[in-house]
Amino acid sequence: DAQDRSGNPYDHRVHTLMERGVEFRVCAATLGARNVAKEDLLEGVSVVPSGVSEIARLQLKQGYAYLKP
Repeated sequence: DAQDRSGNPYDHRVHTLMERGVEFRVCAATLGARNVAKEDLLEGVSVVPSGVSEIARLQLKQGYAYLKP
């Protein structure tokens, strides 16, 4: 049920991106720190143990690059 500052829900945008092949992965540690249950996530979103470790794994083993604007 998350919304942007204008009150628009994110779920439609996330599902649109998923239909285009974008994968969404959420850090389990962050979920715990923010008291968010896995069951509250949108269908199709996967949970990884550590977001930082997932980024490192993707960079080292699959050739991804992390760019921060």
